[in-house]
Amino acid sequence: MYGLVALLVVIGAAVAQVDPQQKFLERRRLVYDATNRRERRLEEIEIGSDKSYYDQLILWNENKMYQVDLKTRKCNVTVPYRPFFQRGTFPGEKFDYEGVIGGAGLPNEHVTIQQFSMNTTGEYRASIVSSPDCVPITNIHITTKYGFEQSKSTLLGITYSVAGYLTMQGTEEKEGSKLSRRVATKLSTMN
Repeated sequence: MYGLVALLVVIGAAVAQVDPQQKFLERRRLVYDATNRRERRLEEIEIGSDKSYYDQLILWNENKMYQVDLKTRKCNVTVPYRPFFQRGTFPGEKFDYEGVIGGAGLPNEHVTIQQFSMNTTGEYRASIVSSPDCVPITNIHITTKYGFEQSKSTLLGITYSVAGYLTMQGTEEKEGSKLSRRVATKLSTMN
């Protein structure tokens, strides 16, 4: 039991997904199992909103998505709407840089990070991981088909913006238009 609980903490993340063309912003919690290709997503609820919110369990190896509407408690079983997205470093990403967050040289007061990125036609990825253990800290994935998605590890408590892209934590509704413009600009400049 303790091993399972510890595993869930290690792979927990906060995720934000944006689609500027659909004027869509979703914030959720994510539990991710890379080995067995499983995800659990729980949308963050806005008090006073009439919108439906979902709790999703996605079993990528079985190509199934269980989705519970938290308002009606109705469960639907369907196929995932997009391919599996690997967190951490991705094959084909190039090394960008290494840095230290915290008090460099002070025992247990810093973490060494490495950034990797990849830019192809219609897709951009950036990953920040701890070094030497390669624990995912932040992943950004932008595609022309699925929009912008950023996931941040809740394990280390680090809020970090990759290459000038904004960090979603604390983003106010009024900043949504700035976010949409930044994402739209990145999508329009992809190779």
